[in-house]
Amino acid sequence: MTQQAPQQAPPRRVDASMSLLNNLMAHPLDEGYAVAARTGSASKQTRSRHRVMLVVAAAVLGFLLAVAAAQNYRSAPEAEKQRKELITRINQADNRLTELRNNQSRLADEVRRLQASGLSNDSTGAALQQKLDDLELQTGVIAATGPGLKAVIDDAKDADAKEGRLLDVDLQQLVNGLWTSGAEAISVNGHRITSLTAIRGAGSAITVDYSSLTPPYTVLAIGDTATMPARFAQSSGGQWVQYLVSNFDVRMTITTEDSLLVPADATIALRYAKVRTR
Repeated sequence: MTQQAPQQAPPRRVDASMSLLNNLMAHPLDEGYAVAARTGSASKQTRSRHRVMLVVAAAVLGFLLAVAAAQNYRSAPEAEKQRKELITRINQADNRLTELRNNQSRLADEVRRLQASGLSNDSTGAALQQKLDDLELQTGVIAATGPGLKAVIDDAKDADAKEGRLLDVDLQQLVNGLWTSGAEAISVNGHRITSLTAIRGAGSAITVDYSSLTPPYTVLAIGDTATMPARFAQSSGGQWVQYLVSNFDVRMTITTEDSLLVPADATIALRYAKVRTR
């Protein structure tokens, strides 16, 4: 009987027990660290590109601002010259307008004298002339004289752009208060106030019939000096102005005068006339 030799185990690799150690030696860092390192490197590159782009954009913006500043600096003298020329033209136009209005007033007075001389021949003409005089006084065509109130109103002493500065609505309230107090004729800084007069604001200025006024504003109102002061104080316009004086330091003085002159409205002219047949 033949005896079989026992099977031998396959030869064992010498470094098989060292596989974990070898793996650690071959790969000292975990794969996650490597991925994170690669990602961080890419992020750093992206941030670097962003920084470069921001620097370039800032440089371009600074260059454009420098060019704009240089252009404004070069054009400043020309702009100032044009501004002065415009102011000169406006002043010339205002002077011309004043001259034309004065000429119109002189011609209107001459027409009125000729009209009165033509109507004074008989009693009917005289009565008609008296009616015309009353209507012209009410409409502001002719100047008015008599006793009344003189109100001088001004901005606060330390007025700024928001508080203490008079507005067109404030002047409107003052004038309306005088009308309701019994005034028969009113003017503001020499401009007659009629039913056709507009008191408006133009920027920081107040205009009457499109003529700019400068403070202080002098308001003349012809009427009964015995009753007007108390009635004005009780009116909504008087209370409005008193509120401005008490809360915004607006300055105002009101005095009674024995004789005031309220000029005619030079902008009013006869548009048409109707001949009445007898």
